[in-house]
Amino acid sequence: MLTALLHDDPRTVGPYLLLARLGGGGMGTVYLARTAGGRTVALKALHQRLAGDPALRTRFRLEADAARVIGGRHGAQVHDADPDAPRPWLATEYVLGPPLDDAVEAAGPLPEQAVRALGAALAEGLGQLHRSEVVHRDLKPSNILVSAAGPKIIDFGVARAVGEAPLTQAGAAMGTPAFMSPEQAGGGEHTAAGDVFALGGLLVFAASGHGPFGSGQPTDLLYRVRYTEADLGGVPPELVPVLSRCLAKDPARRPTTGELAAALVPGEAPRVFAEVLPDGVLRLIARRADDVWRQPPPRQAPPPPDAPPGPVTLPGAPAGPSRRRMLTMAAGGVVAGAGVAGGLWAWLGRGGGDGGGDDAAPAPKPAKPPTRLWTFAGRTPDRDGAVVLTKHGLAMPAGIVVSGVNPESGEDTWQANVSDAWRWASDGTDIYALRDRRQGRKLAVCLLDPSDGQPGKPLVELADFRGAENRNQLLCVVERTAYLVARTVSPDRWYVLALDLRSGKVRWRTQVDAANDGYLPPMLRGTVVGDRLVVSRSDAGIHFVRLTPYSLKDGKALWTLSAPYSGEPPSELVVDDRFVYLTDEAVSARKLTDGDGGWLFGNDRNAGGNTGEKRVYGAPVLHDGVLYCTEGDRGLVAIDAVTGSLNWAEKDLKGRRLNRVVPPAVGRKYVYSLDDKGLRAVEIRSRTAVWTFPTDATVLTADHERGKLYLREERATFALPLA
Repeated sequence: MLTALLHDDPRTVGPYLLLARLGGGGMGTVYLARTAGGRTVALKALHQRLAGDPALRTRFRLEADAARVIGGRHGAQVHDADPDAPRPWLATEYVLGPPLDDAVEAAGPLPEQAVRALGAALAEGLGQLHRSEVVHRDLKPSNILVSAAGPKIIDFGVARAVGEAPLTQAGAAMGTPAFMSPEQAGGGEHTAAGDVFALGGLLVFAASGHGPFGSGQPTDLLYRVRYTEADLGGVPPELVPVLSRCLAKDPARRPTTGELAAALVPGEAPRVFAEVLPDGVLRLIARRADDVWRQPPPRQAPPPPDAPPGPVTLPGAPAGPSRRRMLTMAAGGVVAGAGVAGGLWAWLGRGGGDGGGDDAAPAPKPAKPPTRLWTFAGRTPDRDGAVVLTKHGLAMPAGIVVSGVNPESGEDTWQANVSDAWRWASDGTDIYALRDRRQGRKLAVCLLDPSDGQPGKPLVELADFRGAENRNQLLCVVERTAYLVARTVSPDRWYVLALDLRSGKVRWRTQVDAANDGYLPPMLRGTVVGDRLVVSRSDAGIHFVRLTPYSLKDGKALWTLSAPYSGEPPSELVVDDRFVYLTDEAVSARKLTDGDGGWLFGNDRNAGGNTGEKRVYGAPVLHDGVLYCTEGDRGLVAIDAVTGSLNWAEKDLKGRRLNRVVPPAVGRKYVYSLDDKGLRAVEIRSRTAVWTFPTDATVLTADHERGKLYLREERATFALPLA
């Protein structure tokens, strides 16, 4: 939790501007700090009154050295340190994750799988320390930060090299009594086996919610650590044998860190650590990330000169939101334990709070909508009229052609005679199309010239597929491979194909069922995620969308899922490397690995009025690990894509009928959504609509690279600034 700086805290330490306090103790204070370039760190500074003690300076230097030894994978990456400064300081990565004790308090004991993954990762980290002949000596829940990428070991204030002369008097027990080893509790030598004992006790706490030797006075705890057996009540039975070995009184009977890691996770560890964490812990991780970019609490004013001495009360920071990415996810994945230079930038502009909670900024004054930057005259098709962004400019269906449009001026730059939207696709740079069905019987894929839209020489030409079939579809083009659905000449069958555009060869083809309808293609959408091609199909008159991922290696269909939808079928697949996201009466995330349920949102919520439509949640958009969609006619909701938790909900929206077909568009400051009165800009900080641009547009596209929004009405396309 962030707390306010005291009036006598320095403004800067080294090159870092101090923002808030993260914590403190007898040795020093830990601050949240930031460089002029934007890197956010946790900065530990020795108390000024202790800076003159040579022994404490030496210990501070050893702490920095030990933190460097463990590195950024298993600890907080050291960015900078100056143990020789007038006030010694150490700057490390600000880890996006709560201490283990806070995580267990908030979410309860961790599931067995999470305990195993946690313990194996910590054993690996300790093993790295021990191979460098360093022991931690104070391993406890508060010194373990749980990030989405894995646990991080911190606070090496009493760590020292094996065999090094202690900095304290002989016989003194350094550490925390509840998690000391018996030899440490007796004032003896704490070796690597002592760290294993402490890790065993820490895992007992993670699995059961209580320490291995209870609680109470330090003297009672030291006695129990040395002479009584550990309390393993509440620990899953399968974990008891290995944790009992860790907690053996005889150091020789304890496993090594390598043996412990293998015993906890005998097979392959989870690909993403966040997968085994409960939702409550993931919410805490998200809150930490959101707190970093909140306005820091104001520095405390100095007390009046005549004020009586008394305790200082530190006001708490405003409550953070339930979520917001990290997971980044990396995109696609989850970002955690990273400094601002890595994953934290992804949290900018997201907002937070549960259900539009009280931490939203005050409602701003209504603002005037922006003016059009340009307008392009051209008919927008009833379906599949998306604006496609390419390196050379924009491409969009316009009447019976595809038009190239200059994104700066809105001028028409070329036209291609590709009448059906499903017969062309972009790889983000160029436009590819199936050769016009009137130009020959062979199926062919061509590259359109970006200057005039004319098709070049076919990159691939297949004689055994029907070039004149009007339902052949180009799904997508990724890394010079075209994925399409096409119909063979003989026998009469449909296939999903992967075509190598460099060699002109078919990498693989997999048979699929034909569509029931005589016009729509059998597949509506396709996208490549990781090692899979995910395609969707929607047959006319049947309100289900069918999803099938195919292996990019050999085209094998991995699984198939049919999910209901109401109204017009999804205009595009919303998918990342973890889930496929669907919206209808609720919002659901289906695991990309097997199609099973990941999470479900909204089935138990009051979505307010729904203007007679069965579909409650509108088409979604995924941006920086957050899923945005409309909820009934109440407004927008922002849902964490990893856990399905509500980040925030739009406030104070009334008297509008929301568009459930067109996904929102997300900018840095606003989320944009269409309704019956036009385009609504919802400020992320306040979660309130601040302006409406009158339009009956049916297409909305965000161009983040160029800073523009593109909207398509029936006979015109226009651009607005994206903020």
